[in-house]
Amino acid sequence: MTMFAAGTVLRMTEAERKLISDFVEREFGIKMPVSKKSLLQGRLAKRLQLGGFSSYRSYFEFITTNPLGQDEFLHFAYLISTHETSFFREPKHFEYLSSVLPSLLSQKKGTSLDLLSAACSTGEEAYSMAMTVSHSAGARRELPFFIEGVDLSERAIQVAQRGVYLQERTKGVNPEFGRLYLMNSKDREKGTRRVVPELRQRMRFHSGNLLGSPGFLRRSYDIVFCRNILIYFEPANQKRLLDSLLAHLEPKGLLFLGHSESIIGLNLSLRQVSQAVFQKA
Repeated sequence: MTMFAAGTVLRMTEAERKLISDFVEREFGIKMPVSKKSLLQGRLAKRLQLGGFSSYRSYFEFITTNPLGQDEFLHFAYLISTHETSFFREPKHFEYLSSVLPSLLSQKKGTSLDLLSAACSTGEEAYSMAMTVSHSAGARRELPFFIEGVDLSERAIQVAQRGVYLQERTKGVNPEFGRLYLMNSKDREKGTRRVVPELRQRMRFHSGNLLGSPGFLRRSYDIVFCRNILIYFEPANQKRLLDSLLAHLEPKGLLFLGHSESIIGLNLSLRQVSQAVFQKA
């Protein structure tokens, strides 16, 4: 590997862009067309500089063919996937979830209510689901529910497992939920809050590729959140992903997509019940 001057940003050739983009789309289903070349270069440039790589090709070969590149591959996966998330993002979804939960909970009759946060990133969505379910359960605290979060990035999963967030990241949590489900750090200078143990013990976070081997922990789910992911995939991979999720969704189960996403033309056995919310036939 060849070192280059600090502050220098290596330019990515079109051949390198195609090599990496084809791999990303093939393995992760994420589109990286020519228009995203500068984005791809910007996300990887620092890793090349830190590792002393002389080209994007040498970096790519290191993470995909060299056994010593396994740890760096995790950095790569984190950087090329999207991690934009927040507590109670697209709040109307959680309002709808809250409105249907009493009926769903009454139907469970002592069995577990199982939910999946697909591409959960650092866990804010999954914990928002957990707060909503816990609050709807009310006095029936003994009613079991289980929430699984799966994401491509091991680094993001590690954050989710800890359940510790900067206070500014929890602004989307209303005061009542904040009082019930978030603990302030004893060290006020840290400015962090942690999800209470009662919720954390109901969560299982793990890494997995939704288009490859997600390793779902449940055979089926009552509710699946898969939001703002399809926009990164070509139609064929959108269909592939949704078919996989629907195979694990209970009959009459609910699928939540991002508000800007569409399933038109994908020929799925779903009926729309609210904005970007669909019920399996």
